[in-house]
Amino acid sequence: MVEKIKASLASSLNDLVLVGSEKKEIKSIIKEAQFSKRELDLLRSELFKMARAASNKDNYEFIFDWIEDANKLLLTESDSPKDEVSVYFSPGEQCLNAILNQIKRSTKKIEICLFTISDDRISDALMSKHQQGVHIKIITDNDKLFDKGSDIDKLAAAGIAIKVDVTDNHMHHKFAIFDQQRTLTGSYNWTRSAEKYNHENILITENSQVTKNFKREFDSLWDELKTYDEI
Repeated sequence: MVEKIKASLASSLNDLVLVGSEKKEIKSIIKEAQFSKRELDLLRSELFKMARAASNKDNYEFIFDWIEDANKLLLTESDSPKDEVSVYFSPGEQCLNAILNQIKRSTKKIEICLFTISDDRISDALMSKHQQGVHIKIITDNDKLFDKGSDIDKLAAAGIAIKVDVTDNHMHHKFAIFDQQRTLTGSYNWTRSAEKYNHENILITENSQVTKNFKREFDSLWDELKTYDEI
C-alpha cells in the first residue's frame, strides 16, 4: 500500500499538480490500508524526499504548492481521531447498546470472534445486516455451541459464515471488528445473562494498529478452524 501511494505521488509530480482524481485515489488507499500515525509520518518524509529530488530553479514554486497539497492529504489522515476509545460496563444495557450500535453502523464487513452468542437481540441485528449485504464472519467454540439458547445454529441457517474451534482447548476470545476500522473487545459475552447480571466490560477503539493486530488474529484462526457444516 505504501508503494501504491508513492507511485501516485510520483505520477502527480510529472505535471506538479495533485488533481482531484489523484487526491481521491490516495485518500482511498490510505483508508483501505488503515495506516498508523507513524506510517503516515514516514510517508510524509518520503514525499519531501521525492520533491527535493524533482525540484530545480525553474519549478521551485510549483514544487512548493505540490508539497503543500500532498502534505495536507497525509496530515488530514494522520490527525483524524482514530485513537478514540469508548468503555462500557454491565449489568445494564450499556454493553448491549454499544454492540447493537456498532452493528448498525457497519456497511461492509463484520468479523466476530466469541466464545458464545445467545442474545437474540444481537443475533437478529446481525441477520438483518446480513440480509442487507454486509459480509459477516463468525468464529466460535464448540463447547457452548449446542447449549440451550445458543444462536449459532440460527445464524448459520441464515447463511452467515461460521467457523468453530473443535479442539480440546477453548477459543475464548471476545472481540469483533467492524468495517476493518473499529475493534470491540472486553470480557462481555454476547448473552442475556451478561447484560442482566454479570459485571462485564466492553472497550471500543478506532486505533488502526489495534485493529490490524486483531484482524491478523482473526484471519489466522479463520484459516485454521473448521466450518460449521464440517462438525
